[in-house]
Parts: sequence; structure tokens; C-alpha cells
Amino acid sequence: MSDDLLWLDPAQAHRGGVDLAYAGRAITAARDGLGARIAAASADPPWGRDDIGAAFEKTYRQFETLILGSWRSVGGYVEGLGANVVQSVRANVETDAAAAQRVRDTAI
Repeated sequence: MSDDLLWLDPAQAHRGGVDLAYAGRAITAARDGLGARIAAASADPPWGRDDIGAAFEKTYRQFETLILGSWRSVGGYVEGLGANVVQSVRANVETDAAAAQRVRDTAI
């Protein structure tokens, strides 16, 4: 491949996009499984309700909320990125086919 050319294997890029979308779903599924178990395990603070436990709870809960929410968001973002890759591949293939047809039409 020359430095000024970009070559795209549409089938491979499409498969990569599909795989990326599946990975996003897997991230979300892990959040819904393991993440839900983590949230459930900490629902009744296992570190106690004394002053030290209350201080830990306050800090822990903020981070738990942030991490579990981010985990879910990342899954959605990765899935969306995969869908966008698939859409981009499709658009590039269609654009290339249309351009090739225009070249053929003008070459006559």
C-alpha cells in the first residue's frame, strides 16, 4: 500500500464493527450481572454503621455510583461505535460503487 492510498477490506471492517457492537453488549451484560451483584452486596453496608462505617459509606457510595454508571455507559458507547463502523463501511462501499459507475459512464 502506498502512503497516499487507503485500502479498506469492507468485509473485515464490517466484521470488526459487528464484533465491536457485540463487545459493547457484553460489557453491558457484565455490568447487569456482576455490577448488579456488587450493588446488591453493598446495599446493606457491610462495613457497619458506626462513625467509621458511615464515613466509608459516604465516600464509597459516590464512587460506586460513578463506576457502575460509567460501566453501563461504556457498554453503550462501545456498542454504538460498532454500529457506526458498520454504517461507515456500508456508506464507503456504496460511495465507491457509485464513483466507479460514474467513471465507467464517462469513459464511454
